[in-house]
Amino acid sequence: MPLQLDLEIKGTDKAELQDGARTIALKVHPEWNKDTLQFQVYTSGITNQLIGVWQDEKNRQLLVRVYGQGTDLFIDREAERNNIEVLHKVGCAPELLAVFKNGISYAFTIGIPTTTTLIVQEPVWRGVTQELAKFHKTEGGDITKASLFPKIYHFLNLIPEKFDEARQKRLEERKYTKVHLGQEISDLEKCLTTLGCPIVFSHNDILLGNVIWDEPTKKASFIDFEYGAANYQAYDIANHFNEFAGVDEVDYSLYPSKEFQCRWLRSYLAHYFGKSETEVDEKEIEKWYIWSNKFALASHLFWGTWAFVQAHYSYIDFDFLE
Repeated sequence: MPLQLDLEIKGTDKAELQDGARTIALKVHPEWNKDTLQFQVYTSGITNQLIGVWQDEKNRQLLVRVYGQGTDLFIDREAERNNIEVLHKVGCAPELLAVFKNGISYAFTIGIPTTTTLIVQEPVWRGVTQELAKFHKTEGGDITKASLFPKIYHFLNLIPEKFDEARQKRLEERKYTKVHLGQEISDLEKCLTTLGCPIVFSHNDILLGNVIWDEPTKKASFIDFEYGAANYQAYDIANHFNEFAGVDEVDYSLYPSKEFQCRWLRSYLAHYFGKSETEVDEKEIEKWYIWSNKFALASHLFWGTWAFVQAHYSYIDFDFLE
């Protein structure tokens, strides 16, 4: 069981984060020397703030994640903690070490975050297919109803009718209206919910920074489970393919080709159904290819709607509106 700590990390600058992380680290590891601790602030997250703390070995660091301002409006933190504990038992998540008022602490996953150039290397993407198939077979939680469209509508309801003057002007230049966005969501829902795609426990946020590759062991792992929930199985795959384009500098020419997707899907389906790759039927691959590319549209709408919410509530220095 993780430690339950009655404390809050206040402030967002490096010194305040380090002070808070030090306090939590010493609760988890009282044998550590407070004067010799080392820290690393990770800046890749655009929802939360993350800092690593270690005593001697960097690979044995613990991570302290401070939730972003207002994120409790659209993320179920109790469900996230349960997800980590369930996934840890089956080897798909790090150990949850501590829970505090505005965040959690968990064990470090050894490896490096993937990039647009690393994710297309064959050992890496094959590692991802193996790990995702294992993830999707995780038991626990209700998988009778997909979370995709209820979550998108929840985001939509959190978007203000009007933004501040500067943001509103930018939106009007792009001919954006909340009503139009809602119609796009409704139209797509009618198309996708009749496809008959299976529902499984899904990660729902397999962006490249959430895929950790450990070269010595040739293993891919996933991190950050705050959006984990039952969902259409093809959505997780589709969302991952969209993420090949990157985040800070988006380049959709990097979206995987049909040939790549079909090789990826053959590997994934073999792992998921416990077959050899030669036993995976071509028609099955084609069906999943079609599903994935249709659900890729839902991924764009999900994160687009999410970004409008972030643009209104988040204090993180990132141009969510763009």
